[in-house]
Amino acid sequence: MRRRQFVTALGATGLLGATGSAGAQSDVSASRLGGGVENVIVLIGDGMGFDPIEVTSVVHGDLSLQSMTGVGYTRTNSRSGEVTDSAAAGTALATGHEAYNGQISVRGDAEDEDPTPLLTQLELSQARGKATGLVSTTRITHATPAAYASHVPDRDMEGTIAEQYAESDVDVLMGGGRREFDDELLERMRGAGYEVLFDSADLEAASGDRLLGLFDDSHVTYTLDRDGSIPSLTEMTGAAVDRLEDEDDGFFLMVEGGRIDHAEHGNDIQTTVAETEAFDAVVDWALEYAENRDDTLVVVTSDHETGGLATGSGYGSPIEAEAIRNAEASNAAIAAAIEDGTPIREAVEGRVEVELTDEDVKRIADAKDADGPFALSNALGAVVSDHLGVAWASNVHTGPAQTVMAAGPHVDPFNGWIHHTDLSVTLAALLLFGRLPRVSDSQREFWERTIARTGPSGRLDAWLALEYVGPATDDVTEALDVDGNGVVDYRDILLILEGDAPSPSAQAGRRREAIGSVHDL
Repeated sequence: MRRRQFVTALGATGLLGATGSAGAQSDVSASRLGGGVENVIVLIGDGMGFDPIEVTSVVHGDLSLQSMTGVGYTRTNSRSGEVTDSAAAGTALATGHEAYNGQISVRGDAEDEDPTPLLTQLELSQARGKATGLVSTTRITHATPAAYASHVPDRDMEGTIAEQYAESDVDVLMGGGRREFDDELLERMRGAGYEVLFDSADLEAASGDRLLGLFDDSHVTYTLDRDGSIPSLTEMTGAAVDRLEDEDDGFFLMVEGGRIDHAEHGNDIQTTVAETEAFDAVVDWALEYAENRDDTLVVVTSDHETGGLATGSGYGSPIEAEAIRNAEASNAAIAAAIEDGTPIREAVEGRVEVELTDEDVKRIADAKDADGPFALSNALGAVVSDHLGVAWASNVHTGPAQTVMAAGPHVDPFNGWIHHTDLSVTLAALLLFGRLPRVSDSQREFWERTIARTGPSGRLDAWLALEYVGPATDDVTEALDVDGNGVVDYRDILLILEGDAPSPSAQAGRRREAIGSVHDL
């Protein structure tokens, strides 16, 4: 079996006490497991690889996220292969399980229409009495936020995801996606206690404890193109924390800078930089919030890289930082202007400080007449990026590992390679137990033999079981799969922690049963 690897920089210290077994849990060893972190803020820059961070720092100066303790590198591959999508990556980060591209917090074959739902970090937090929130610049029903509070076999089932939100008990939901909530569903949300918000004025005047903010019909308009009617990602985050921090047991909040990825799909460098800077403003806000507290963990990462951006297209200083900084529109907005009849030179040069060649104009004109919804904006991306001194590898996702940064309790410098699933179980462990003791190989082997024979029960076993999150494939993981659904997930960890795990003899011969509700804890 492959055990999950705890990120030691986020917690492991000292040695486990007298024993690490279910059958011999000493007071000393159990006492090494402290209380969990009270507040967790997970910040995900969707598609934000290393180079978008670097180029943004060239344009705007060092970023707040670059001041954070380096935790290491997190691999992004999914069950589909080396290049993940946001659904599988979000599932790995939220549940500790690898998934096939397109799946949202479920475990099953790629074409399985009724896969097993997996309890997420957000749902784990709810079960421990924490307030919870999801904030994004994508549709709130899009892949990354959806992975934390819904369970569907296909990320395109956004209507179903919206319906599941109505039953999710998430306290704050804010982003775009108004089109996914019809009048009937909005009334259901209001009936569940949500104050429904549609613009900045609504957010400023909001007085409710539960918020549903739908600030655009689809994705939230790019930073370069929006007006004051749409709140910034930082304003949404601040409003979310204002509500969530009132809960005595703390809160879990995931914030996504989701449109970094979309800009990168179009190789739109000025928008990539603007969206990354806007995301970094949230990082700055979160670090300031956590600075004088000893109860709040801030983790920053990306789910994957998009576009394969290169920091510079030549030696020396090829990046036109001032032109990128002064850009007044995204390539999507420029493309819309061209489609509406604005001459190409006027549309481009009036919004970005570049001088197009005749060849550039012809390339853009040819793309305007080409098939495909993104042909024009992609051509603009290629032309404008060339003038601004950067290069791209593709218009789709790429597969390299991503950086992880963290600040707060139990964070120490670390340089290592993990996987999204390892990062997930480490955060789950910190939510439940705080700083983690280490356990020796001999203690581990003794614990495994005991678990296979007597089954798990209690705090120490729940902590050790986190490293086995994944499919149940042998005697140990089958014993840890206490609800018998074929996987070890965070629901099993809760059942073990709360002493509700049946013994192996009680499990014997039990047929696999589907989970009725991930909220039925």
